[in-house]
Amino acid sequence: MRRRFILYILAFCAATLLTSCNITKYVPDGHYLLYGVKIKSDNKSIKSYDVEPYVRQMPNTKLFDTFPFNLALYSWSSPDTALWINRFLRKVGDAPVIYDSSLTQASEVEIKKYMANKGYESAKVTSDVKYKKKKARVTYSIESGRPYTIRNFRYGVADTAIRRIVRADSAKTVIKSGNNFDTDVLESERTRLTNLLRDNGYYEFDKQYVGVVADSTVGDHQVDLMVIIKPMKRPLGMGKYSVEPHEKYTINKVNYYAIKDVSELLDTTLTESSLKKKSYKNVTVQSNVRLIRPKAMYRKTFLEPGDLYSQSNIDKTYSKLTSLHIFKYQNIAPVIVDSANHKLDINVIVTPDKVQSISAQVEGTNNEGDFGIAGKVSYSHANIFRGGEEFKLSVRGANESLIGKRTIWEVSTEASLGFPIMLMPFLTNNFIRNNNARTEVYLNFSYQIRKDYSRIIAGTGIRYKWSDSHKLNHQVDLVDFNYVYLPYMSDTLKKTIASSLLKYSYEDHLIMRTGYTIGYTTQKLNVYRNNYSVRGAIETAGNILYGISVAANATKNDNGSYIIGHTPFSQYVKADFDFCFRHVIDTKNTVAYHIALGTGVPYGNSTILPFEKRYYGGGANGVRGWSARTLGPGNYNPNGEIDYMKQSGDINLCLNIEYRTRLVWKLELAAFLDAGNIWTLKDEGQAEGQFKFDRFYKQIAFGYGIGLRLNFDFFVIRLDWGLKAFDPSQEAGKQWRFVDGWNIRKDTALHLAVGYPF
Repeated sequence: MRRRFILYILAFCAATLLTSCNITKYVPDGHYLLYGVKIKSDNKSIKSYDVEPYVRQMPNTKLFDTFPFNLALYSWSSPDTALWINRFLRKVGDAPVIYDSSLTQASEVEIKKYMANKGYESAKVTSDVKYKKKKARVTYSIESGRPYTIRNFRYGVADTAIRRIVRADSAKTVIKSGNNFDTDVLESERTRLTNLLRDNGYYEFDKQYVGVVADSTVGDHQVDLMVIIKPMKRPLGMGKYSVEPHEKYTINKVNYYAIKDVSELLDTTLTESSLKKKSYKNVTVQSNVRLIRPKAMYRKTFLEPGDLYSQSNIDKTYSKLTSLHIFKYQNIAPVIVDSANHKLDINVIVTPDKVQSISAQVEGTNNEGDFGIAGKVSYSHANIFRGGEEFKLSVRGANESLIGKRTIWEVSTEASLGFPIMLMPFLTNNFIRNNNARTEVYLNFSYQIRKDYSRIIAGTGIRYKWSDSHKLNHQVDLVDFNYVYLPYMSDTLKKTIASSLLKYSYEDHLIMRTGYTIGYTTQKLNVYRNNYSVRGAIETAGNILYGISVAANATKNDNGSYIIGHTPFSQYVKADFDFCFRHVIDTKNTVAYHIALGTGVPYGNSTILPFEKRYYGGGANGVRGWSARTLGPGNYNPNGEIDYMKQSGDINLCLNIEYRTRLVWKLELAAFLDAGNIWTLKDEGQAEGQFKFDRFYKQIAFGYGIGLRLNFDFFVIRLDWGLKAFDPSQEAGKQWRFVDGWNIRKDTALHLAVGYPF
């Protein structure tokens, strides 16, 4: 088996080498394939990825930034396009980029302009081209020189009212004395001032009225800057303009229209008298469709009659309305109705989108090496009470061992109701309107049947989600209550766990928990820049129940735990941290670095974490050389037997590096390295499974592998093949899995999942 695997790898490498020798097949004689572009600078602050957009000719995209795979596909074709295979290869592949010296010269000019815009007016840009075997490699060298810096900076504003606003907000300026003279920064300041004035009533103000005067005659590579606000210019015709002061506008009326279709806006028979009116406070919704309650519209709009016009409030209202997910079309249109008194009406127009849906899906599962099938039926209503409330109901059934010998059945259902506001007593309407919060109430039920036991889990809870002005995402699980009941357990399992702490994981128990999660990400869809995501979570359970039990001198069971209705409750604290940094090489290549840490500590009424809250090793989002729940804890070796309970722990460590590269169409290829393991805090009967500082680093498992992904931007389907490199459960001398005992069935794992692992 090992020999055959090595032959496959050698065959793949040979095919790659043969292909790479033929990538100049369609490069005409006397011409060269642009094979590489490199940017060098004597200034560390000048990053190559910032300069690349100004290079007018870039080479073909390379797989893992090394091999031009798409070009190779194109080169596999023959000129006979009558054959479908040749047409297909040329369609999915990339034609060779033929080196053009004129574009190199144009690139030098563009790069120099970029450097000048960054303050390096005297920068020098040169290029060097190396030719070898019909391939050209271009190196651009940048000598930045001494930059121009800002010596003094001030505002020049003649209008007294505008000057007062600008000065009051001057601490937020992006222009700083001593910084480089950067035209991008100047443009940002123009945008900032425009937004500032439009938020203070100046509806007709535009960026064209913000100018910059730069004086570079002060010498010694320094510049004095003055940002000026120009007066309003109104066209009079014949190329003439009138010069007027900028005026503030106030909101006269806010008109809300809910109509069936946007085409009705062109219908002259659609009048206010033909629309039904319903009001709440200052909001009157006129509609010919049963769409939204006025109170719900009021909570999502930040436009009040009598207020100064504010572009930020317009944008905020757009965002709030979009978050309801019930409108197909929405438009907020300011209209000047009294130019003499500077008043305008705001027309808010919405049309309904499809709010109900039923979906069914069938999926294959691979759980611990057992292949199975699952089916799920879901129903959702995005506007069940006409206020953006979302109701969801799903039913799922699964058999996870169609070809295995174990009986693994599961039937589950979940229902939830989400409100687009924070439902909590004593909150004012203003607080509810100004906080981007969501409340979810949910119920769930699951019935699991396995060979040695069956289990029922029923739960309910309420949670809040919101994001703040710093773009931090918060989630508070106010109450999450679960009841775990085991109606059946085999005698064999009872004997196995009788003398182990693990027996407490098989007892009926209650979990009443509260948790808080905070997250932040700089990742944006279709924006190819370095980004990161960070998440922290903490939860605790059982404290309130424990306090009540102590105060009431409640009954204890034989294990010394307080019970409620003959059932003990869990008490623990658990914390998790997750960080991922994505280094974007270019639009087709990204390297992701990931670390996950977590620990849970039982105390008080518990001696062990409930099984539902314990960590497990391996799986599609962990160390992928192992199937889920087959790694750890520590050096523990189950000797071919898979045991959910024994292969779980209280401490988790996971480290990952993954290189992602775009192939063709939506297809991506990934190569990854994983490391990590789980450990227990106490001796639970697994040999060397307990965490010890003097040995845990020797128990870290290593894996590697490759993956294929279908990236549709809004979701990703992936298939990862993980291989074991270092298996801490093996005996000394066999832990590194590059030995004769390597087995493709036991030392690899396939993972089919939705979404990136991190």
